[in-house]
Amino acid sequence: MENHMSKKVKICLLCEYAYSLLTGETDEIDIGGAELQMSILAKELAKRLYDVSFVTFQKTRTSFRLFENIKIYNAFDCKTSGYTYLHPWNIYKLLKILEIIDADIYIQKGKSPLISVISFYSKLKNKSFIHLLSSDNSASSDLNIKTIKNLKNIIYRYGVKYCDYVICQTNHQKELLNNTIGKMGRVIKNMCIINQKENVRNKTNNLNVLWVGRLSKAKKPDLFLLLAKNIPDFRFWMIGAISSSEELNYYHEIKESAKMIKNLDFIGFVPHNKIFGYYEKSCLLINTSPNEGFPNTFLEAWSCGIPVVSLNFDPDEIICKYELGFHSMTFDDLVKHTSQLLKNESIRNNIGIKAKNYVLREHNVNNIIDEYEKIINEIIDIEKSNHHKMRG
Repeated sequence: MENHMSKKVKICLLCEYAYSLLTGETDEIDIGGAELQMSILAKELAKRLYDVSFVTFQKTRTSFRLFENIKIYNAFDCKTSGYTYLHPWNIYKLLKILEIIDADIYIQKGKSPLISVISFYSKLKNKSFIHLLSSDNSASSDLNIKTIKNLKNIIYRYGVKYCDYVICQTNHQKELLNNTIGKMGRVIKNMCIINQKENVRNKTNNLNVLWVGRLSKAKKPDLFLLLAKNIPDFRFWMIGAISSSEELNYYHEIKESAKMIKNLDFIGFVPHNKIFGYYEKSCLLINTSPNEGFPNTFLEAWSCGIPVVSLNFDPDEIICKYELGFHSMTFDDLVKHTSQLLKNESIRNNIGIKAKNYVLREHNVNNIIDEYEKIINEIIDIEKSNHHKMRG
């Protein structure tokens, strides 16, 4: 797609723990969908010859690094002490980096105090700010200020309300956002790097049932353990890192409980660059988390031709609409649907073909970067128009 490149457009992306995904280094931290999507976006924009900077917030060996035409800055470490952005010294360090980068457009994903800082800074400098929602809650409950308990949402609400563009993952999020704060979002789907391998998983050693995610109570991993108990004739794999220091005890509870289940292997943390080795030896992905945005695990599984069985969650009802697995409404349904797919190779393969075609069609990286470029070019056109008006 043609873009306005008389001079390189400077784009700055900000995401807490994306450093290892950008550089390919292994780091056992809570890397989620936000980090994955932002790292793909940065790399693809750099390929299209934008001037790309990326600000991370985890402890690294150096405060600056140039990697694959992306200028990576590390503002400060927020992992060990929680959200520390609003400490005056940290804000000062971040603002100094933003002054050095001097971007035309800022892009940030996920709920954090960071959004209010970037929203304020972009307004102050007359720059554009694009915020990407990371979950359904980010478009609804995280924005509500109805009780004293909700006061912590003020910072996030300010950032979302006053950014220039909000990117939603689904039409459902767009509707939630409009209903909650009266702001119109734009839907741009998550990207997926397609696994080009032809998958052969009909052999006995490939009939593994996979769960991938942060080991947080909110994601209900205990239900996966219960599912394994209910289907003892098949092998179950659980992949997950520690969600946070606050949930460290819960992580160990799940790990110890898993050891008591004979047909379940607790694998724990797996670096993202090795995760596809497990998808390739699995035949189903199970989701037990009711509150998501659009899980990258779904896309990864589908790109490998693996059906998804999801309990109480189906983004824009695509699992049902495109026949990509099963949307189970109860735990009994989860057991029934999982058993049905495990025992019927023909149905599994048929769903797997539809799933891979769906990802190729709907989550193609090039097409989705085109959508981001439309917004970038809109911003540039507005800036040109304002410049002409000022001169006139």
